[in-house]
Amino acid sequence: MSCLGAHPDRVNQLQCWCLMLGAALLLSLGIFVSINGVLAEPSAAVMLTLCAMVLIAIALALLRQLQLARSQRDQALARAGARECPTCEGLCQLETCLSECAARRVQALQAEIAALNSRERVLKVQAQYDGLTGLANRYLLKDRFQLAVERARRSGKSFALYMVDLNGFKAVNDQHGHAAGDEVLVVIAQRLLASVRASDTVARLGGDEFVLLVESIENPHEIQHLGEKMFDRLTAPITLSMGAVEQLGASIGLALYPDEALGLDNLLHLADQAMYECKSTGLMSLH
Repeated sequence: MSCLGAHPDRVNQLQCWCLMLGAALLLSLGIFVSINGVLAEPSAAVMLTLCAMVLIAIALALLRQLQLARSQRDQALARAGARECPTCEGLCQLETCLSECAARRVQALQAEIAALNSRERVLKVQAQYDGLTGLANRYLLKDRFQLAVERARRSGKSFALYMVDLNGFKAVNDQHGHAAGDEVLVVIAQRLLASVRASDTVARLGGDEFVLLVESIENPHEIQHLGEKMFDRLTAPITLSMGAVEQLGASIGLALYPDEALGLDNLLHLADQAMYECKSTGLMSLH
């Protein structure tokens, strides 16, 4: 294979230059003939023809350089585009990956926040409510007492604090076990809740001791009526899940705010004394 055959681009360039040279010679001949027909001296016509050829050669050279510059620019743009495409694709993939990671992280954080909120609610319930009966515990009773005091001061009405203790509860535990005792406590808690209004507070202090905070007492008849209603409900028979039927007694003590005491501890102490008096005498003092 010849050297020219190995480089077809060079052959094309040589052919192009030959065609351009031939065209230039023909053009120069035409110019010479035209100038010679106008001018009388052949030497002057030759000089003008040479000048015209030089100008044409310069124009062709500039045109060729312009074509080469355009070709180099197009090739450079093509190479740059070829390099940018993989880079753009990589950036797009990276952006997609980051978006997916961010979405997963947001979902994980939302799940963690939901779990923390749920745990906070559970801890709040455990801190303020009795785990067995669902009644308020001693801590929540203190908060409810403060709210009752504020409402009593605004309204000018008093409220009552009842202390309730079950008679014969220990015998249920001894005879049927602690599971039966827990069942009795749950039933008693439901009966106490049913005896008062939704705005009143029923709390379990521990064991079989309960406290009721009954607000807006307007006359002594309400105190007596509520005490009798609670006693009737608490002493009604209880059928256990094992089939046994138990009937317990109840001792109820009472203290009034603000007639007898102003603080929760003092009211609890007075109600507790009245409750033990009821237990020992069998008489419920509802004054």
